[in-house]
Amino acid sequence: MSGSANALELRDLNVWFDPRDGRGDPVQVVEHLDLAVAPGERVGLVGESGSGKTTTILAAMGLLPASATVSGGVLIDGVDAMRQGETSMHTHRWTDIAMVFQGAMSAFNPVKTVGWQVREAMEIHGIAKGRAAERRTDELLSLVGLPAGTQQKYPHQLSGGMKQRAVIAMALSCDPKVLLADEPTTALDVVVQDQILRLLARLSDELGLALVLVTHDLGVVAQACTRAAVMRDGRIVEDGPIEQLYRDPSHPYTRQLFDATPDLFAVTPREEPAPAAPLLDVSALRVVYGQGGRKRGRGASTPAGAIDLSLSPSPMAATETIMTTNVRDDAADERDRANGAAVDGIDLQVSEGEFVALVGQSGCGKTTTLQAILGMVPVASGSIRIDGTEVAGLRAREWRPLRRDVQMIYQDPYEALDGRFRVRDAVMEPLIVHREGSRTERRERVAEALSDVGLDPDVFGARFPHELSGGQRQRVAIAASLVLRPHLLLADEPVSMLDVSVRTGVLQLLDRLRHSHRMGILMITHDLSTAAAYADRIVVMRAGRIVEQGDPWSIVHEPTAEYTERLLASVPSPDPARAVR
Repeated sequence: MSGSANALELRDLNVWFDPRDGRGDPVQVVEHLDLAVAPGERVGLVGESGSGKTTTILAAMGLLPASATVSGGVLIDGVDAMRQGETSMHTHRWTDIAMVFQGAMSAFNPVKTVGWQVREAMEIHGIAKGRAAERRTDELLSLVGLPAGTQQKYPHQLSGGMKQRAVIAMALSCDPKVLLADEPTTALDVVVQDQILRLLARLSDELGLALVLVTHDLGVVAQACTRAAVMRDGRIVEDGPIEQLYRDPSHPYTRQLFDATPDLFAVTPREEPAPAAPLLDVSALRVVYGQGGRKRGRGASTPAGAIDLSLSPSPMAATETIMTTNVRDDAADERDRANGAAVDGIDLQVSEGEFVALVGQSGCGKTTTLQAILGMVPVASGSIRIDGTEVAGLRAREWRPLRRDVQMIYQDPYEALDGRFRVRDAVMEPLIVHREGSRTERRERVAEALSDVGLDPDVFGARFPHELSGGQRQRVAIAASLVLRPHLLLADEPVSMLDVSVRTGVLQLLDRLRHSHRMGILMITHDLSTAAAYADRIVVMRAGRIVEQGDPWSIVHEPTAEYTERLLASVPSPDPARAVR
């Protein structure tokens, strides 16, 4: 029957996976799960990696691999879509239930326009064809806040936030009643994340969409949802209104998750750290894409045949123009950067034992700053001194003695690990390259590094990267960077893909190391809550320049820059009382 009070209802859902080696009994990963979502309701499905969140929504879509066995019911508007397996499910997919998959960066075909990919689903399901499909595509792209002309663009011409909006438009192309969103804001900075969450909430209200938001970020759930279901080990351990879960949870695991989530506004004044010797001193640093570095000079022209990136339209420029027009000087900032200056005359210092957080939106120049410090991109002008040694302009051979004491944690764990190396070999490689210790000592240090990041070396040491989750890969990458115990650690979004409890453990580990080993840490993050909880100093960057810096309490409670205020206003708080819906 149809006309049910719930748009989506999962009844006694169970999922088993066959063992990898084909031996033994199937492993149950979702157990007796019940979940109901009414039209227009927004429910957060929260829990740590491996709890079964993504498996649950893939089962609801009928998209699990052949190695999975599913039992129970998936009722969409009162109709059991699983009653005949794929035969009945495929008639509901896209038209009644749709999904926004994790990772908008890889959700598109790079050789097809955005419009073609949105129209494809409509044409396959007979919703619209030809000019009608084109008109509908324009309506959908406009609905999610994208400008006219986006239909003709290719994915590489869009920023991360614009891609995420386009993915949502694609999911809405066949007018579904239910939308499942799997970590839709993981790789986005706080401002764009806030915009996507508001967009999802608005679409749910305007279209009567039943929204299931899968995330490990309780702040995201508290701001975007009215109800949450907390998963652990394949079961829902608690389900209720956000306010109730935050104020008076009935299950200790729920309280554990909230306690592990940093609250930006809970930061308190701290004692200033004792003066220490400068470990990193960056002065008047300028990096200009399209130039060959310092030796070519500021006014040098692009060589014949080279690609001048300064002439390429910036996706972030389009994003800011469309979605942040309330800040008057955005356009001026982009005009200032029209010459390709990714980093424009910044001064930055990190002392021994100091934890400095570099924050700002995507495209502001944070990662380029770290790459310049490491000698990975040419410097147009300025000075970079590491432990008193000038490194700007050093050749690769001259850099080699410094590599042992300067390490970097990269943002993308999928690209940071060599797929041919087992975990233990990936972590041991820096020790071999720098000829550290005997074979036995190396094995001991690898085991210690893996244990420090929450991975059992006996369980994970022999695995390959493709056998790990995204969060586990990131932990391996962190272990490989820490195994040498460097003096200066550069970290590019090191915990963005980790669960709240693992994130807390890794940050506490970094905090211990910087005190015990006098290690200086410069960490890029878009999570101001994390920066405020752990950093000694927060440096706010925008459009290649530093607009403000200071201790966490001053930055949070007494910001002097309008841009900083905007970043702070976009940070999702785990306290639902601060939600803006």
